[in-house]
Amino acid sequence: MTTLAWPLEGERVVIQAGAGPDDVVIVRRADGAVAGAATLGSESGGSLVIERLCIDTGMRGYGLGSEAARLVLDAATAAGYHEVQAWAPPDRGLAVYFWCRMGLRPVFGAGRSGGLEFVRAR
Repeated sequence: MTTLAWPLEGERVVIQAGAGPDDVVIVRRADGAVAGAATLGSESGGSLVIERLCIDTGMRGYGLGSEAARLVLDAATAAGYHEVQAWAPPDRGLAVYFWCRMGLRPVFGAGRSGGLEFVRAR
């Protein structure tokens, strides 16, 4: 379970606690619509793990995912996590670009399910 304080509020999105202990909901601030979700975890070494961060198909392209990721990255730093890890599935090339844009770097070698692992140290 993560130790981030909810909600996280940005200009376009609010991230709220979800149904499960590691789940969060990404809400579009303009109209209160649920725009997506994320699953966050932590490792014993002090890493925040972004297991998934998804924006609903019809709401992509407006910067909601980027803002949500930045809010989580900033909150992780404020909470004292020494690094953030994320993952890009092997069939999602845009996820690779996305995590690089968010300041994470790819880790050498195959990640889980053949995807790529990413990390950003504080």
